[in-house]
Amino acid sequence: MSLLKSVLENRTKTEHSETRYQRVWFGVNARVTIGPGFLHKAGFGSVVIPHPPLVNWLLRLGLPEEARTELAFAHEFGHFQTAPLFLAYTIVLVLLKVMRGEGSFLAVFFLLISTQSTWEIGSELRAKAADYQQYRRYYQSVTPIPRVIFWTAAIILTVLGWWVAIH
Repeated sequence: MSLLKSVLENRTKTEHSETRYQRVWFGVNARVTIGPGFLHKAGFGSVVIPHPPLVNWLLRLGLPEEARTELAFAHEFGHFQTAPLFLAYTIVLVLLKVMRGEGSFLAVFFLLISTQSTWEIGSELRAKAADYQQYRRYYQSVTPIPRVIFWTAAIILTVLGWWVAIH
């Protein structure tokens, strides 16, 4: 069963929001709510973090609502699926900087922004891999400009994070 089909089977929907649940590979039940309005909420159990979906908003420009919603859920669950790798990656970068004795607040703050960009890349790659053919169909008739902006900015921030970590 594909990841998207699995997510579709575990959901609740209200007039203004939709919540879906998914058990991630390391055994935790994740929850994602899209809406009401511009907010997304994601978490485990009762720990839920509301956040503005800036990356999803940019990446989904021009898509019909159904495609935006499906890809937003796939992306958000991608964060959960990649969370352990993201945490290890973040720890490595921050430790590289701090162990050099150069862990200023500004440098560590930039590294956190950089690792968030890397996590967004991983989550979108996970969303794309969940159903690659459907992903391509969703995007075949919309401009690639928002995706080019996302991928360019995220890759630049990731590379700059490594540069900050080792210099």
